Amino acid sequence: MTLASGCGGEDADRYERVTKLRAIGVATNPVVLAAPASGMTSSVELTVFAAMPKGGTVNAAPFLDEASSYGIPVQVSLDPSTAATQSFAALDVYSVKANATVGPLTPQQEAILRGAREQGLGKLTLRYAVKLDSGEESETIVGNILVYPEESPETSFQPLSVTIAEPIANGTVGIGPKQSLSGSITKPQDENIKVSWFVSSGKVTNRRARETKWEPVDAGTQTVIMTARGMKSGSFAMQAVDVTAE
Repeated sequence: MTLASGCGGEDADRYERVTKLRAIGVATNPVVLAAPASGMTSSVELTVFAAMPKGGTVNAAPFLDEASSYGIPVQVSLDPSTAATQSFAALDVYSVKANATVGPLTPQQEAILRGAREQGLGKLTLRYAVKLDSGEESETIVGNILVYPEESPETSFQPLSVTIAEPIANGTVGIGPKQSLSGSITKPQDENIKVSWFVSSGKVTNRRARETKWEPVDAGTQTVIMTARGMKSGSFAMQAVDVTAE
């Protein structure tokens, strides 16, 4: 989830068109954390993803979301050595890894988890945030680390995966007429999925639909990104493909 974005522009109403920095998601490993034993700690690895026009640079910094009402704020530790930029035909995808330490749990937090174990309800929700800057653009991406009692089935949740079916990678699409966007999602656990599409040119009819339409408006090589996030697990996956519009 993007908490805040930087300055707008003429494309501000077309969020799916990547004309500036776009935070697109965070993958967590493990997907769901088993609560650490009393007095102990556990670690969660986060991989933060952002899309941007080609040639941009990104600076990432931890941000403590103390005002959030969605979970207990937790500070992450970024590893600058893991920062990488994957170059596609018309967009770059930036990523960087971070770690969050969970625990030792407070007596109140342990009580919440005991209630979850005894009643089959609830979990601990820890709220992380990372600020991304690229030139004059800035976005803060936030999300949740989910902590369940060790024996809960949720602790076996596995990552999603996505595959873009249309357009075909390195294929050709027309300019002007609506082109098909579609993808498949492999979800190891039963949950609803939130989909997002991002494109380097044109507009998407419904960027939240697994199957939708895209109207590319610029000739030449274009990049399409599909992301998916599990609404229960928080698992994140993405794929990007290049096509030629002519």
